[in-house]
Amino acid sequence: MIAEQLINYMVPPLKPGDDIARAKQWMDEFRVKELPVVQDNKLLGFISEDLLYDSEIMHPEVGAYPLIGQSCVISSSGHYYDILKVQNDHQLEMVAVLAGDEFKGVVLISDILKEFAKTAIVNSQGAIITLRTSLNDYSLAEIARIVEMNGSTILGANVKPDLDDPSLIEIVLRINHQDVNQIATGLSKSGYKVTSSFNTEDNSFDEKDRFGLLMKFLDP
Repeated sequence: MIAEQLINYMVPPLKPGDDIARAKQWMDEFRVKELPVVQDNKLLGFISEDLLYDSEIMHPEVGAYPLIGQSCVISSSGHYYDILKVQNDHQLEMVAVLAGDEFKGVVLISDILKEFAKTAIVNSQGAIITLRTSLNDYSLAEIARIVEMNGSTILGANVKPDLDDPSLIEIVLRINHQDVNQIATGLSKSGYKVTSSFNTEDNSFDEKDRFGLLMKFLDP
């Protein structure tokens, strides 16, 4: 999905002249920790709950506060993987969507998690396998062949640098079967080091579980 399809129109933008009581009320009402501040359809930044309740910073209007997240934005055609990267860079719970330089709304990270929960990576029974190998020895086609020879299918895969050894990569696979012993054996014989596997038969994930699984696939 792209950003414009994920805009949450229930979350209203503030104006610089809005009083702080309104900002606090809306944060409580919509259960968010930030709100966008917009003037003439241009994003000025976000005002955060921490700023509003900082006893050393007290102003009557929103626009008088030092706003944050001016670059916490994504184009309306941006993919939701890119939204997550922007969110991770800024550590805000929402990302502003722009068409050109015009503010269109915000995407909540919680809404992305709900969409992610509908994907096969989360919504199917199966297991997660993590592998380690050198980049030169990596072949997704070979890994898929081994998995399919054992009657399984790869539902999702991600490759990222190994944190312990920069010369290696870590491969995270989502498999549609629970029993991965034969798959692990086949991968090991082909030179892949199987570092861990997780059964995920219980699909009643809460939001924290979904975020953890999502970041396992998306972490750089």
